[in-house]
Amino acid sequence: MTANTATSEENLLGKGGQPQEPSTPTSDTEVGGGTPTELSEIFFVDNSRRKQSIKIQVKLCPEGVYLRRETDEDDHINEQLIRIDDIIGSRYGPRLKKRARGGLNSCRNPNVPGQEADPEPDSDNSAYLYIYAYLKKEKPLRRVQTLRILRFRSSNDYGVNLQTAELWHHTIRRHKRGNGSSSPADCGKQLLILLNPKSGSGKGRELFQKQVAPLLTEAEVQYDLQITTHPQYAKEFVRTRRDLLERYSGIVVASGDGLFYEVLNGLMERMDWRRACRELPLGIIPCGSGNGLAKSVAHHCNEPYEPKPILHATLTCMAGKSTPMDVVRVELAPRDKHFVMYSFLSVGWGLIADIDIESERLRSIGAQRFTLWAIKRLIGLRSYKGRVSYLLAKGKKEPPVEAAKEAREMPAESDQPKRPSTAAAIRSSLPLNAGEFHDLPEEEEVEAVLDGEQFADAISLDRSVYRQHADSWHSAMSRRTAYYSLGGPSMRSNRSRMSISQRIEAANAEFAERVPTGTIPGLQMPLPSSEGWICEDGDFVMVHAAYTTHLSSDVFFAPESRLDDGLIYLVIIRSGVSRHQLLNFMLSLNTGTHLPIGEDPFIKVVPCRAFRIEPSSSDGILVVDGERVEYGPIQAEVMPGLINVMTTSGQ
Repeated sequence: MTANTATSEENLLGKGGQPQEPSTPTSDTEVGGGTPTELSEIFFVDNSRRKQSIKIQVKLCPEGVYLRRETDEDDHINEQLIRIDDIIGSRYGPRLKKRARGGLNSCRNPNVPGQEADPEPDSDNSAYLYIYAYLKKEKPLRRVQTLRILRFRSSNDYGVNLQTAELWHHTIRRHKRGNGSSSPADCGKQLLILLNPKSGSGKGRELFQKQVAPLLTEAEVQYDLQITTHPQYAKEFVRTRRDLLERYSGIVVASGDGLFYEVLNGLMERMDWRRACRELPLGIIPCGSGNGLAKSVAHHCNEPYEPKPILHATLTCMAGKSTPMDVVRVELAPRDKHFVMYSFLSVGWGLIADIDIESERLRSIGAQRFTLWAIKRLIGLRSYKGRVSYLLAKGKKEPPVEAAKEAREMPAESDQPKRPSTAAAIRSSLPLNAGEFHDLPEEEEVEAVLDGEQFADAISLDRSVYRQHADSWHSAMSRRTAYYSLGGPSMRSNRSRMSISQRIEAANAEFAERVPTGTIPGLQMPLPSSEGWICEDGDFVMVHAAYTTHLSSDVFFAPESRLDDGLIYLVIIRSGVSRHQLLNFMLSLNTGTHLPIGEDPFIKVVPCRAFRIEPSSSDGILVVDGERVEYGPIQAEVMPGLINVMTTSGQ
């Protein structure tokens, strides 16, 4: 009886070893009995050219699926191991209508007399196991799609054969769990996928259906696909969804970096933001034009990106592993306003920001718009007057700052009081976990708690991060101060028996979880020299801060960056740099060789944990994660490992 394989039979295994006789199907159980840890079975593959069947021993173990092919010709034994990490899923049951190229037959050897294959009956009693894998290959780095089909027909009873296939299927899933992978199916939750239909030049839906959905089916991933209908849709969805953590195991963004920015800020505006960031890993599938995060994740995991970025990113999202990633808390104060937002990619002022935003008028010509506008900006080179301040990362040496550049250095670190490490300092500043998280209150609940409108602003349902002085204990506008004013009948509720002081304390603790506070002074406050801030005044061509390796798929901006290193890489280019040097800088961005190796009077990179930019003029461009924001003073501080992103390594 014949069956087919997913790849050509000659390329199934590598060569080596000596042939062995067929063995009896076996299974090794765990100590004390129970579910088997290893399964072994003999299968046969028809070879029309050699007019005989080839015996293959298949062994399923925690490391993966081990295939051993024995041939009489030249006494060769070919072997192949499909690593458990490379297997994305399996399916068992009757034969699929769309028959794949070939498979493996179980237990009966057509070449042995007395075991000739009977004609195919009208109803096939065989059970089939489809194993879907994407093998990782080096030189060049790539993933090779592989399908292995095992046909079980040891018994004439379909139910018995199905039980055998089912055992193999569940053993594969158990081995994947034992390897640190967690599938949404294992926890009974769905994967939330947010798709921007206008991404990918308006082909977002088509790209998803053709490249993403088939892989999700192979991996047996249950998902909830949400199509965005307007700007801020994704942000509002994750911010207001009450059952977000109970229903979903993770969030995948199928678009560019802009939609990921919406999801991140939507999560940070939830009352249970701390739990959401901890329990919901975020993934990205690059269907948009700006794909810096997807490329950075691939670089971190040593996974291929081109030529099939959507395929490779989808595999990363289905690997069932996650890695902590830094988030940067950004404050802006344009025209006496105060905004707070959360960034994952970069903050820019000057040359690159100008090229990114001003070239929008040439969007119709595609990615070439950046090259054309870069030439225009180099010809008409601009500089911006202002002040740049930064707080060096722990253990980093202070970079040289020349007096000719009007730099002002603060006292050396040896004269300063000792400070905790970057991660410890940031995390210790966050509100303590109260151990219990609550969803956003309904309007009726607010009315039951508050008796009067004078305190309505204290627990306003407006979760917008653009609120004034939200983090200040001392501001008259502070919501924390307003919480202290609650008392007496305004906190009465039939469902609460806590004392007034306990209710006030609980209300303050609840608000403390609404927004993570920063550890650096507010934008309106001076930077203390005693804490090691370094300030530089003068004219700047560009100041760009990055905390991922790539700003886009072809801009390798911060080669030393890691997802969770707690560092911001601040690249400063001063006025006076030659156009030739700037041209070399721009041309080298795709290879990561744009940064100077030694000291350079005009270009330098500063690893820091916080920075502030104070433009002197009122005309210019500021970008956060590729999106333009209001022009004015801006500062940022890294919050190490605040969220988790989907990776293949889990490290």
